Amino acid sequence: MTTISSPVMAATQATTTNVTTKVEASKPTAPPLSPRARIARQILIYHFILIGASCVYYLLRGFDFEEFTSLMGVLAPITALYGGAVFRYIGRSITEPTLNTQDSTPISGLVKWLVNGHFVTVMLLISLKALAPDILNFQDMTMFLTFVESALGVYMGNIILALFEVKKAE
Repeated sequence: MTTISSPVMAATQATTTNVTTKVEASKPTAPPLSPRARIARQILIYHFILIGASCVYYLLRGFDFEEFTSLMGVLAPITALYGGAVFRYIGRSITEPTLNTQDSTPISGLVKWLVNGHFVTVMLLISLKALAPDILNFQDMTMFLTFVESALGVYMGNIILALFEVKKAE
């Protein structure tokens, strides 16, 4: 196999590269999300993942009907609480464009750790019960979920309130 190299081919390739670079450079980029918006998106996605995973585990017979309804009875109010605050913030950000800008409120590593840790802990408990019932039975899972939600719920509630409460300017 021979390779033909000519000035015409090189010029064509260079022109194509320049056009591609100019087109990519002219594409409008979306503004970066504010820390509040990132945390809001993360909280909503995590809770929908928890509910979705619980449904999949139920379909795979990881939970019986009574256990599944009890689990949804624990997850649904928490999701509604966090989701309500987030959706309220999203609704206000539509009507008040100043909320969409990058705010100067620092989101500390502790807040990120709590949001991620909360999700991982709850997902681990649900997965252990569904996939390894010999290790964790339903009553123990419920007890640990209650403990996690009681311990972290107060702190998560305060974080959600602080992050998504809109202060009125006077």
